Amino acid sequence: MIILGINASHTATACLLVDGEIKACISEERISRIKGQGGLPVKAIREVFRITGCQPSAVDMVFFGFKDPKVNSSFASLRGTRENLPVEENIFFNKIKKALWYLKEELLVNIPWTRVLYNNVFPIFYKSLDRTLFQNLLSTVEKETGISKEKIRFADHHTAHVYSAIFTAPLFGKKPLLCLTLDGMGDGYCSTVSTVKNKHIKFLAKTPQGNSLGELYSFVTYYLGMKMGEHEYKVMGLAPYTDPKNAEKLFLKLKKLIWINNDLTFSTKVHSFVFHKILPKIFEHERFDNIAAAIQLLTERLLMEWVEKAVKLTGVHDLVCAGGVFMNVKANQKILELPVVNSLYVVPSSGDETTAIGAAFWGYDKLGGEWNNIKSLEHLYLGTDYSNADIAEEIKKINKKKYQVKEVKHIEKEVAKLLSKGSVVARFYGPMEFGARALGNRSILAHPANLDSIREINETIKSRDFWMPFAPSVLQEKQDDYFKNPKRYPANFMSITFTSTNKGKQDLKAAIHQYDFTLRPQIVRKEVNPSYHRIITEFLKLTGIGAVLNTSFNLHGYPIVMSPKDALEVLKNSGLKYLAISDFLVCKKGH
Repeated sequence: MIILGINASHTATACLLVDGEIKACISEERISRIKGQGGLPVKAIREVFRITGCQPSAVDMVFFGFKDPKVNSSFASLRGTRENLPVEENIFFNKIKKALWYLKEELLVNIPWTRVLYNNVFPIFYKSLDRTLFQNLLSTVEKETGISKEKIRFADHHTAHVYSAIFTAPLFGKKPLLCLTLDGMGDGYCSTVSTVKNKHIKFLAKTPQGNSLGELYSFVTYYLGMKMGEHEYKVMGLAPYTDPKNAEKLFLKLKKLIWINNDLTFSTKVHSFVFHKILPKIFEHERFDNIAAAIQLLTERLLMEWVEKAVKLTGVHDLVCAGGVFMNVKANQKILELPVVNSLYVVPSSGDETTAIGAAFWGYDKLGGEWNNIKSLEHLYLGTDYSNADIAEEIKKINKKKYQVKEVKHIEKEVAKLLSKGSVVARFYGPMEFGARALGNRSILAHPANLDSIREINETIKSRDFWMPFAPSVLQEKQDDYFKNPKRYPANFMSITFTSTNKGKQDLKAAIHQYDFTLRPQIVRKEVNPSYHRIITEFLKLTGIGAVLNTSFNLHGYPIVMSPKDALEVLKNSGLKYLAISDFLVCKKGH
């Protein structure tokens, strides 16, 4: 059974599922080089077929992670690129649209009952448009992929999130699971609670759109001058630096905006779409760090309350979670630390990109696929690989007057040696990782105890905000030396933070949060990534430290690199001095 899963919203993604196993999964941004690329992921679809050797004609079905045709069928979706978005030249029409938009927001803020009108009446007007959009989308998919439009179906958005969590979880099929999904919105909802027992998924609660904690966090991000839907992690990283007393005071104001009901749904003071209209009054004369801390505190406490109520209602203590809000690794730590939680699994890169995976698994289930064939997600090395010949061909193109190239027999030892001396080394090796986190194959590495590395990476390579922490990749056999993980969370994907040990504070001081001493680790297992494991093992022999600092291999504002060409471009256009690319070491002359 061959199934293609597609997310055609932001961070558009294609996933190919063969007999219940993920064979390839790639986001369009990696190929287009446009961060967060939305729309129909035409290039990614073609690439997952190329990687697996499957032919489009062999696909049994295609499943999208949204039912809403306005999401799937935007102009960006139809063309696969933002560059081709149409420009509206009718000035009068634009003014009318702006006036109606302003009126809608004012009504939602000042007349509460108009929320019902907005959520229930407006969709009626879209129905005739929906039919047209669906037909356009079906025809476009058929044209761009060669897959018959008769094979295309659409999964409910939060159902796709649910399936992404349940079908990839380590405890799938072994224990009853409690599943929570939470995001901005999708197909009319912003959160769900469900259970899976004896191969049966039961939904217990669904929060209608407009009551979204995710939207509130995003509008706070916007208020602080950062990008909604992209820079929420920066707010999270900033939060620990403020005085907790100040955060508590502002939290008391924010908590009046959103709360949890006894039926496990969320409610908000106003439609969450218009939070931006009332936040300026709440935040007037407040410091930026207090604001970041308050929204983070609100998020943590709401999620903890939600989890406790859900566990009490269901009696299920093993959690799986999906949706963009669970990209908040600090909140995930608070959930895991709750006494009522026995285990936690958060889908790696849990935003809409993983609805491509969830939609594929939902389709697999609907087509009668055996649950017993499903395996938990062991790794994310699901992208494009390049041969030494491909890499060597690309290296030939660089300027030999500026760069020195040598093929190294034991590249892992060479990288470890450079890291031990304080050098920053980019690593390009094997299949590309899927998702928002670099996991060693498209990473920039450094000595985790060398604070000078932070300045070098931030100022000459990544242009990151000074307050943002880095993360460590830690040998599985050394994890207890560096962080506290009593519940043995499988921290393979950098999806949660932990409190560091005293040894962690010393050995990994450049790779942990500089203020609260938490860390977001990747546990590196020999059987999953033997080459990366060898680097850290060799580094351990040289330094006594069983971990390295790991950050994503990209320039600021760009996606993680995909190809040898991308890797060499970053080397060329940054202060990076060393690149270990497969078995080749490329370094700038004079270093």
